[in-house]
Amino acid sequence: MVGLLIFVFYGCKSNNPPLDLASNTASTTTNNNNNTPPTAKIGLIFSAITSTAGGAFAPRHVVAIWVEDSIGNFVKTLTINAKIRSYDLTNWYSASKNNTEDASTGATRSTHGIIYAVWNGTDIHGSVVKDGNYRICMELSDKDDTGNFSYFNFTKANISETLTPSDVPSFSSISIKWIPL
Repeated sequence: MVGLLIFVFYGCKSNNPPLDLASNTASTTTNNNNNTPPTAKIGLIFSAITSTAGGAFAPRHVVAIWVEDSIGNFVKTLTINAKIRSYDLTNWYSASKNNTEDASTGATRSTHGIIYAVWNGTDIHGSVVKDGNYRICMELSDKDDTGNFSYFNFTKANISETLTPSDVPSFSSISIKWIPL
């Protein structure tokens, strides 16, 4: 029953409607642990497998996934697992100013594995952003310092795009799919 109450409370946090397959709309949230594949059929769907950054806290780690525009302006945090040590995610912290509006949030992750994030093409105010070039950014730290940071460009447009970039430090088997809204 407690799990159900947490889910209901968490679902109420979002400013976006839940996924509605009949009308082809999607929410940006998944669940609190980011280990379950998103059910969204449209928008951006991101997944990767995390691995150590070589720090003393491993396998425990903090991680953030967010979107920026093509010149690096912060658009929205998609997921962050860092209740206490978000300051170790220095790139995310600097870009977002610690903004987690409508993000999937959770505590420090205790093990590595698949992480998912979805984006419905909106900014922190819930407004749909214009079509164009964007970056999906990812950062992971398992030490009391800056960890590994990478980003990949994708296009938000009226055509689908699927990217499977090469592995980067702390992130492998990366999948980035844009399906038009």
